Order: sequence, then structure tokens, then C-alpha cells
Amino acid sequence: MDVRNAYNSIPHDLSGAASKNRFRLEMLWGISKMFDLYDKPDFCVVFDYKCDVEIHFKDSLEFYQIKTHKVQKPYKFTVISKPDKNTGKSIIGRLYLLKNISDKHVNMKVALVSNAFFQIEKKVYSDVETLKFSDLDDATQKKICTALKSELQQDEVDISNVHYIYTSMNLLDPENDIKGKITGCFEKIKNCEPIKPNALYRLIRDTVDAKACYELRSDDYDELIANKGITKAQLDMMLDHYVDNTDNGVKQTQEYIEEKYSTKKRKKLKTALVHILEASVKSNELKGKEKEISSYIDNNIEDLPDDFEGIIDALVQNFSNSFSIEYTQEQIYVFLILVLKRWEDGKNA
Repeated sequence: MDVRNAYNSIPHDLSGAASKNRFRLEMLWGISKMFDLYDKPDFCVVFDYKCDVEIHFKDSLEFYQIKTHKVQKPYKFTVISKPDKNTGKSIIGRLYLLKNISDKHVNMKVALVSNAFFQIEKKVYSDVETLKFSDLDDATQKKICTALKSELQQDEVDISNVHYIYTSMNLLDPENDIKGKITGCFEKIKNCEPIKPNALYRLIRDTVDAKACYELRSDDYDELIANKGITKAQLDMMLDHYVDNTDNGVKQTQEYIEEKYSTKKRKKLKTALVHILEASVKSNELKGKEKEISSYIDNNIEDLPDDFEGIIDALVQNFSNSFSIEYTQEQIYVFLILVLKRWEDGKNA
């Protein structure tokens, strides 16, 4: 028997590969969720501790159980409510217990997340992404409650804040989807493209992987957050490492001077620009003026002229006399051009 035949005769075991793939999908879904939450004032995403993905807010908690469904069929309630022969708990039962045993004074949300639509009896919910069980019709709610009461041996159950979420994440190539989402969100958050998008993706993925793989128990809440969670501030810090800090405003100001003015005038304005750039490194006055002028543009943009030259003229009229006498009119003029160019580029937003 040759090596190929010998190898093919050995039974295969894909449980490890399947487990790794499920873990990867949980991790990537959690990364996607972090960017969905970015507009929130603050949050922390905890990976693989009491649930696959947890969201900790100041006054509420959210738990997400990720379940992939390879078969191109809906995920039936009879499947997620079937107690495991070893533990006696079903998928939905374990999720419900997270909500049921917690402090009733803390707002709690639990959700089962899957790449398959939810089905109960003959009804398939294929037209909704987030399904709240307490919004279903009375007969359907009763079936869900009856199953939970039977499994948990409880007289009453409360299915408010129990959800089923359909995710359209590409299970065949999820990393490309997440890379694209990170880049798109980065541009909205930082007003520029990341300078090394693949490196940024690896940094976020590796950080999440390290958090999820931390296996020691943490009884102290702050210690838990440090070891298993990623806060909004930490995410923002990672993004900041990949912001393009190139000051395009200087180049654009130089190009504007080149295009608009004759040789003699260009010489004076370029000299003025050099002086302003050197002075702005140390001058608190110029730093303060840039913030003041940028704020003025933000607050009055609807009333300012439509063209660039018109806005510059308006800025000259409003601000040229507010600078100290050490700055010449040419220097003030190029400074205003520089501020407006930076404002257009989002550098002083």
C-alpha cells in the first residue's frame, strides 16, 4: 500500500478545524460589531468570556452567541431549543440564563447571531435582520416561552430583550469583508484612508485574538476588562497609528500660489509661507488662530461665498486686523490660504 492509500484509509477528524473556524468567525463578527458601535460615547467589547461576544456599556450589557449554519436552510427553533444530551441546556436556554440570572436593575440584551434566517413552525423570517422575540405574535411568543419553561423548570419566563440576529457575513471569505469594513469606517472616522490597511487589520485581529485566548479567570471587573476587552479608547488608539499625518495643506497652498500669481508675487508669497511654517511650530498665537478660523468656517460655511477666492476675501476682511504686528499682510494672507486648504482636507476639523 502506498502512502496515499495508507493515508486515505485513516478516519479524518475535522472537529479541530471546525472549532478554529467558528472561533475565527466569532472574532471577526466582534470586530465588525466594534465599528458598528463607534458612534456610541463609550463601550467595551469583551471576547469569549461569559458569551462569545459581550458589549459593556456604562449602564447596560449585551451578550451575543454566534452560531454558523452551513446548510442553506433556515435555523429552526426546534434546533436551537433542543436540550443538549450532556448539559441538558439548549442554545437558546443557555443564552436566556445569562439574562435571567443577572441583576434585574441592569438593562440586559441577549441575542443569537447566525448566518441563517430564523424559522419557527412554518414561518421563516427572511425579511428582517434583527428579530425581537417579544415583538412576535402572541402564539409564537407562547411557543418560545413554553419551550423555555419546560427546559428551565420555571413557571414564568420573560423574553423581552431576547433577539435573533441574521448576519450576512461572508462565511467563505470573511476576512476580506472585515478588511473592507475597517477601511471604510476608518475613512469616516479619521477623514482619510489608513496608510497601511493590511497592517491595521492585522493589529486589530491580533489584539482581539490575544484577548479572546486569555484563559485565566478574572474576579476583578477592571482586571477582566484589561485582559479580555477592547474599549473604544483602545480601538481609537489603534486607528491613530495608521492615520496619514501628511500635511497636504502646505503642498496645496504652494500649488495655489503657483497657479494664481505672477513670478514677482509668487516669490513674496512663497517667502511668506516659509516664514509662517517656521513660526507656526512655536507660535501659540498661530495655533490659536488656526482653531479660531477653522471654527468660524464651520459655523458660517452656508453664508460664505461658494468659490475659494471669495472665502479667502471674507477671511481677510474678518481676521487680517486681529493678528499681532509681527506678521506682514503677505504672511497673514498665505496663513489664511493654508488654514482653508487644511480645512478642506479635514486636517483641522
